[in-house]
Amino acid sequence: MTTPQPRAVGIRLPYEQTPPAVRRWVETELGAPVVESRTSLGGMSPGCAARLRLADGRRAFVKAVGADLNPVTPTLFRHEIEVLDRLDPAPYRPGVVATYDDGSWVALLLEDIEGRHPDLSSASVADAVWRTVAAQTEELTPPPRGLRVLRLSESVMRWCESWSGLAADPGRCLPDWATQDFDRLRDLVTRLPDRLPVETLCHWDVRDDNLLVRADGSVMIFDWGMARLGPRWADLFALCLEWAETPDFDQRIARTAADPVTVTDLLLGLGGHLAFGATQPAPPGLPTLPAFRRREAARFLAGAWRRLQTDG
Repeated sequence: MTTPQPRAVGIRLPYEQTPPAVRRWVETELGAPVVESRTSLGGMSPGCAARLRLADGRRAFVKAVGADLNPVTPTLFRHEIEVLDRLDPAPYRPGVVATYDDGSWVALLLEDIEGRHPDLSSASVADAVWRTVAAQTEELTPPPRGLRVLRLSESVMRWCESWSGLAADPGRCLPDWATQDFDRLRDLVTRLPDRLPVETLCHWDVRDDNLLVRADGSVMIFDWGMARLGPRWADLFALCLEWAETPDFDQRIARTAADPVTVTDLLLGLGGHLAFGATQPAPPGLPTLPAFRRREAARFLAGAWRRLQTDG
């Protein structure tokens, strides 16, 4: 079976090129030498993400990044570690074996999962992913106590800043329909934060490259660096972004409790935010990010346009 390539694909550091201290830590924690590593495809981190085979036949998964590759990504890894430390074991999350932080490099050792990224064009696979994401939302509602996690509304405020950045020359980034109605659309986006209540802990990065489907059809969810506190429907919205430019998005998101107008404005806000971000220089270690943002912005804005015809 051919698995589609994930939408987000960056340039990974091979495991063998991580610092010797990180590799020593891996072998100490696992209790055996690493004899083979296979870099995983998908995701935008410039660091290492690799499946490891040990001399005794066991396997593990490692992800590691240093500030010299990108100054922001280690912070995302630390956030992921803090979140995972507060979550109970679940059948749809890999177990954490060990974590590492020397102040510059941050790494996680996780249970190795044999699987493939989901083909979300398959209705049965998409439904299995939907059920898993919904189950995790139920598990994490209300959110675990004591987590230092940003609210989704705070992240959306950054989108508002991007829309302010678009104001000087909207036509540089936005399609004609959005440029011609820019002031009204920006006003819709600026009112979004007040419509995003805190109800659950959201993964907020439910994307094909952060999911694996095992041979038995069960689904695993990875990568908690973007976790936020937000509405119960937020992660299903994030999953629905796979179909944003098509009516399939509308049919699926209608199965949630999300307000339809808020959904449209989220597509609009995120699309404009990514369109603006695509015009900025690529961050260190992320040369493919502007093109990814440009592609995603076009899809999300197309979805917003389609829905605005109905929402008014």
